Amino acid sequence: MAATSFSFDPKILKVIDKLQGDMHAGSRSEVLRRAITLLKISKNAEKEGAELVIKTKDGKEQRIVIS
Repeated sequence: MAATSFSFDPKILKVIDKLQGDMHAGSRSEVLRRAITLLKISKNAEKEGAELVIKTKDGKEQRIVIS
């Protein structure tokens, strides 16, 4: 795997670090890989005319639009 370096502002790093803990991810890179995978799934579904929907425990649905 090729190594790449990114710079993030402190607010974004806090979000990434929080996600890392919540997901029990081994690294910040793992968090970013999962986020990119989710974005790719969303965009591929959008191209096929599908929607990304989050369904709550009580059955309510919320459509997610990622621009």
